[in-house]
Amino acid sequence: MVVMHAERNIHKLRQSIAAQERQGAQAWPAVSLGEGGFDSAMAPGGIGLGALHEFLPASYGDFSALSGFCFGILTQILRIHTGVVLLAVPAFQQLREGAFYPPGLAAYGCDPDRLIQVKVQKSQNVLWALEEGLENAAISAVIGVLPGNDRIYDFTASRRLAMRASETGATALLLRDQHDADFSTAAETRWSVAAAPSEARAWPGMRIPRLEKPQWRVSLTKSKRGASGSWRIGWDYEAFSFRLDSPLADRTPGAAPGDQAWRGWAAAS
Repeated sequence: MVVMHAERNIHKLRQSIAAQERQGAQAWPAVSLGEGGFDSAMAPGGIGLGALHEFLPASYGDFSALSGFCFGILTQILRIHTGVVLLAVPAFQQLREGAFYPPGLAAYGCDPDRLIQVKVQKSQNVLWALEEGLENAAISAVIGVLPGNDRIYDFTASRRLAMRASETGATALLLRDQHDADFSTAAETRWSVAAAPSEARAWPGMRIPRLEKPQWRVSLTKSKRGASGSWRIGWDYEAFSFRLDSPLADRTPGAAPGDQAWRGWAAAS
């Protein structure tokens, strides 16, 4: 009986807190990430600003693809914000995954001069730097990289980041490890990102992969709107934006449409 009474009190308390948070929450705009159904699963118009978003690699070795996807999102955010970006990373991160390359960011349309990088020794300092950055009016977004063995990040830590983002309108992008991917946090969305192979080029009797624009397989695994989805997307270097890949990019390797033409030309030669 006592347990049931306590559970009812806890439930009422949670409802009261949720109502107060909804009343105090700011209505921040959203930024579009792509075309068609890519935006429809998120906030109206795309990914919500003034919120916390989490990104996890789909498997070991996908961190570089994950980083590229996040900086693509950052490019969209900086289009409508004039501030700078705070990047907080563990000092040992570049030894394992490599350092972020400024010319590469510029190729994404992300001005490296608007990026402030902070290297820390402990993962709790990453979270501290993100919180401080979210309170600074000159900062449009913060990006944090948490090591795979981190145990500091939990629901309380995520709630602190989400509340500060909601108060100021700055956006928090947190790159996590796939370990403990399903534990509850206050993030508005959670993404799983994997590298996808480049499109194949038609040659006589074969299709040869080629180095081209970045390609990802992204899954929205959590959304406060209750929606989810998976997409294969690429990056458009001319428009500085994501685009959904055509179905041709997912075909099983085999005879390319132009193979017969190639064979006829070879025979005639």
